[in-house]
Amino acid sequence: MPQYSATMVSHSFWFHEFSQYLSLREQGNSDADIRNLAVTENYFQQQSNARALRVFQTLKRRINVLDEDYFDLFFSLDLANQKLLNLSASLQLDPLFDDFLYDLYRNELILGDAKLYPYEVDAFFHQKQIENPKVATWTEQTVKRLANTFKAFFREAGLLENQGDYDLVKQPLLDTRLEVLMHAKGLTRQLSAFLGR
Repeated sequence: MPQYSATMVSHSFWFHEFSQYLSLREQGNSDADIRNLAVTENYFQQQSNARALRVFQTLKRRINVLDEDYFDLFFSLDLANQKLLNLSASLQLDPLFDDFLYDLYRNELILGDAKLYPYEVDAFFHQKQIENPKVATWTEQTVKRLANTFKAFFREAGLLENQGDYDLVKQPLLDTRLEVLMHAKGLTRQLSAFLGR
């Protein structure tokens, strides 16, 4: 059974910070150096030391799920594909978020409806509550916040566009180099979702 968690309710897409972190790594800084910059110099421009530390820890986990092949590619990608790479790292760290991509987003592309309604998101979480005892214990507020977080990530990555009553589902134009790399790294589930297969 997947180890689902609701920790993403406290996360943001943090694309600018993700790019900054990769730049610092490219310049030869270690994770410890970056932690020091984040906390003592407020490098990521956060409101408190606690928040700066949380952003650093989240970004470190995202970055460290990737490897040098991704780092080498990142800065040669266009903005849309850089955002997809940030999304991909987040998806790798959270099985429920990955299921959201595969079960909900992918199905919208395959069916060609391209409209994601709130009731469909509710149905996804309701199904997870039936399947998973841990998810079943979450409050309605937690589920709502998590659903909003997931949609916010997808909107910032350019995969959803808020239309008020629903979200327009948009298929990304995946850079061939990123597609080949993801395939080589075994991210076939993510790839099939991004490609609508």
